[in-house]
Amino acid sequence: MPGALEAVLVASGEVLDMARLKELTGLGEGTIRLGLEKLAERLVPPRGLRLLEVGGGWRLAAAPEYQTMISRLVTITRSGKLTPAQIETLAIIAYRQPVTIPEINELRGVTSCSTQVKSLAERELITPAGRKAVVGRPMMWATTMKFLVHFGLRSLNDLPRLGDFGEANLEALALARLEPPMPEGGLFDGVEEEPGETDD
Repeated sequence: MPGALEAVLVASGEVLDMARLKELTGLGEGTIRLGLEKLAERLVPPRGLRLLEVGGGWRLAAAPEYQTMISRLVTITRSGKLTPAQIETLAIIAYRQPVTIPEINELRGVTSCSTQVKSLAERELITPAGRKAVVGRPMMWATTMKFLVHFGLRSLNDLPRLGDFGEANLEALALARLEPPMPEGGLFDGVEEEPGETDD
């Protein structure tokens, strides 16, 4: 059973939730959970893989001690990086969701963050979450499953507590504490300024 789950997770290369694992294996939830426990027990040094529970599902990832080695195989493009403005915007959405662009602007002290929100939506880190029942009915935004997976979170409850930080840029500091499990290096490598940013 652990071997079958390992094969499915390796072949998929992505997070599989319980419903998907049941569909692929034809097994019950109890059997799958037991198999996952046994698989996690097997994936210890000197094995190079680890079983991670993230975003409401499970995936296999390289052991932390091999991340540097693996990163040499990955080409990081400029389009994959987030700017400091995008990081601040994403952090506010993560902690205040659902939140509108005017609310983000006020919290960041900028004129407009529409460019940052559009970029984050294109990366599928955030998604529309309905419209707020106020004048103009502005769109509200929330984080996605891809956000949880990227930061290695099982749920938003795993975000660092804001009380552990100072008064300035609370959300961004807290989000920056997390290390994405992906070998690509995550959101904080080689950050660059973004055209169109309108900080006051």
